[in-house]
Amino acid sequence: MRPRTMLTALLASMALALPAIAGQIANTPEEKAAAAADEIITMRSDLAKEFIKPGTVIDEETFKKVCGAVSKRVKDITEKTGLQIRHTAVKNRNPNNAATETEAAIIRKFEEDKTLTEIWEKVEAEGKSFKRFTRPIFVEEACLACHGTKDARPEFIKAKYHDDKAYGFKTGDLRGIISVTVPID
Repeated sequence: MRPRTMLTALLASMALALPAIAGQIANTPEEKAAAAADEIITMRSDLAKEFIKPGTVIDEETFKKVCGAVSKRVKDITEKTGLQIRHTAVKNRNPNNAATETEAAIIRKFEEDKTLTEIWEKVEAEGKSFKRFTRPIFVEEACLACHGTKDARPEFIKAKYHDDKAYGFKTGDLRGIISVTVPID
């Protein structure tokens, strides 16, 4: 096995092991929500750093290794735990990730208060009570390969996402949020 392939396999196995560890440590629904958000944010960052180096041509395969792997992990956590996880942004690429009015208001809170690292809220939906945990997602250097200037976006992104608004970012900018919703017993 090539060293890079071995590293990729090691990272993937670590990403799969983390939730089991977090699940053992996190006992309350609130702890589980925070652990899930942290895991997803860390996974995205680590995979982007591994697969997106300066000068790397970003193609659909690279996209799948980073964003696709994160989406798959979100789905896995949701199915196994019942937590509801959403990535949203005002400047979204995928229409499914467009911020609702409520989410846009949360994003504005993070933009206005740079010291704010998380928000807990009680929400009501369909006659049930939930707690929503939200963390900001910031742009890192590797993110700029797809979220930097409009013209520098990979060709497959330009072709697939005609209504793309997720560009023009700089390192450190607020990219969006991740929200984890848990039922209140």
